[in-house]
Amino acid sequence: MIFANLAMVALVATSFATCSSHAFVDPLKETTAQAAAVASVLLCIALVAWALVVTAREQRERRSLAHTVSRIVTVLVGVAAGSLATIFWLTAAMKPLAISFGGWGRPLRIGGRQVTPGIRASRDWARGPRPRVDALTPEARALLRDLWLHDARKEHASVPAFGQVAWQLVALGAPADLLRRAHTSCLQEIDHAERCFALASSYAGEDLGVQAMPALSHGSALLPRDTTRALVQVATEALVDGALLEDFNAELAATALADVVDVAAREALVRIVADEREHAAFAWDVVAFCIERGGAPVVDALRATLAKLPAAPSSLYDPALAERVVAFDDPAVLAAHGRVRGEVIEGVYRERMAACAAHLATLTDAAPSARAA
Repeated sequence: MIFANLAMVALVATSFATCSSHAFVDPLKETTAQAAAVASVLLCIALVAWALVVTAREQRERRSLAHTVSRIVTVLVGVAAGSLATIFWLTAAMKPLAISFGGWGRPLRIGGRQVTPGIRASRDWARGPRPRVDALTPEARALLRDLWLHDARKEHASVPAFGQVAWQLVALGAPADLLRRAHTSCLQEIDHAERCFALASSYAGEDLGVQAMPALSHGSALLPRDTTRALVQVATEALVDGALLEDFNAELAATALADVVDVAAREALVRIVADEREHAAFAWDVVAFCIERGGAPVVDALRATLAKLPAAPSSLYDPALAERVVAFDDPAVLAAHGRVRGEVIEGVYRERMAACAAHLATLTDAAPSARAA
């Protein structure tokens, strides 16, 4: 009975660990997860059935009450293990793909969770043109400070995010041009972060920078050992975080240019629009590389990932900051200092989603003939 109980506990632990490690970075196909869930249940049923048979036999042999209790415990453990393992696998299969809206850079994910740095007083990052703040109310300055800090933190996190991309591309034997563009993207994100911190610092009245990021010491850009699974991971991340999200960010920043008045904010947005469009193009070339190397499994994963993307965007900011934006009585002031108008967000997203789907269809439809050639 001890063996049966340990086996079922190990099954639950393995299911949880596998789902936790792959639910985000290497999305499990629904059929795979469903099959694993069924196998987990069948294994638990077999162990419970064995325990019941042994219990019935021992009852006939008039074994002690302790033996009977141990068999009952095994049955209960089996029911719990089968239920938990099934829940873990099916949750991993059905979990909606998370997208990080807001900010301008490529999101940094560690263990499926988006990571950004904390803020501290520092002169290290506030480097760039400064906005005019003398005509702003204290409320407007405080809100603009927090909005540009929101962007600055995400731009800063994009630097190690592109470092991860470069690391992964080296692991996959990617051509030199892709590696060069990954590192160029890192440098561009540093520039974006410095500009955003300079803007936020002016609104704050003090220079602001970042705290250390100890989460990075526990994260990694590790890829699955299986090459196909590694290509799937890199391709789907490039599709969501680069081809779609950075394209979406670039177009949002482009809409803000229509209203921006402050010279420093305009200069930052112009640079962001150009660079984020370049990053989106780079992401599409990474997707194409993965399709060329991985073939049909990569194509299938890309199509499945696209199908799971939300039809409409969430708020660009966390709930507390979003509420402050909605409650602010003069949106034109925010727009004059480079902030995106809320009414354009959904339209831009739907437009970029359609463009993303069309571009992916072009790549994936051409893939079989390219491999044959």
